[in-house]
This record gives sequence, structure tokens and C-alpha cells, in this order.
Amino acid sequence: MATNPVNTERDFTPAELVRIHEANCQIDFATADEQNFRLAFMKHLARKLDLAELRPFAITGPGAGVPRPKTTKP
Repeated sequence: MATNPVNTERDFTPAELVRIHEANCQIDFATADEQNFRLAFMKHLARKLDLAELRPFAITGPGAGVPRPKTTKP
């Protein structure tokens, strides 16, 4: 008997996608990789939800990251 390979892909509901996107946006000091992931996820979300207002826009990377503010000692 042959075994089926594990399917790691999942079809998320639109509500799940929005919640994932909201969680990604809670990262205050995103690295360049985190920003690029956020941009790619926003593209995927816009396509999945068929958002007409985003069709003419091109979201491009790479992100530069958001540097953490320097801490100052009193």
C-alpha cells in the first residue's frame, strides 16, 4: 500500500489571511526579510481578495528594514 505525501500547503480563508497580515504588521522594527515577507503577503492577500483598487499598483522590494532606535543612558 502506497502512502500519500504530506500536503503542507493550506488554503486559508480570507479572514485567516487578514489576521496573519495584521499580526505581521505588529512587528515594530521589521528586518528587511520581514518587510519583504510582509510585501509578498500583501500581494498574495490582494490577489486572493481580488482587490480592484490595488490592481494598478506594483509593490516591489527589497525592503530596507526599520532600524531600532538607539537607546540613550540617562
